[in-house]
This record gives sequence, C-alpha cells and structure tokens, in this order.
Amino acid sequence: MSNKIKTNSLKIIKINKQTYIPYQLHQLPKYFDKNKIDYFNLKGYCYINLIDIKENNTNFNLKNFKDNLVFHKSYNYKLSR
Repeated sequence: MSNKIKTNSLKIIKINKQTYIPYQLHQLPKYFDKNKIDYFNLKGYCYINLIDIKENNTNFNLKNFKDNLVFHKSYNYKLSR
C-alpha cells in the first residue's frame, strides 16, 4: 500500500491524523525552519503541520484561514495561496 497524494486543486491535506496547511514558498511564516517543523512540498506549495503552526503562532485562526483560502491571487491578495 503506497501513500500517494493525488490532487488537482489547493486544499488542506490530512495524512495519518495530521493536518497540513498550504503555503507558497515566498509566503512562508517567519518561524519556518526546515529542521524543526514537520512539512512537505507538493506541486510548488509547502504544506506545514497545523500543530507546528499553532505552537509558533498563538493567534492563528483556522476558520479564517479556510474562509480566505483561494487559488487565484486577485480574489484576496493578503491571504491568497
């Protein structure tokens, strides 16, 4: 049994009961460190584990993130992915 991810659109991914949030490479958070954070790259996006995000950013709001998650930059420039 292989763990292949097949996706054609931008979305939040759950693997082995862990949630991963997508970021573009130029929009990575300041606390991002390859050695300390659980992440993986897929189709030009860096998916960071939600637990690591909440540990480093106490003001992170997942509901707000989901509501503003869009693939095209022209919809909402500040939170576009």
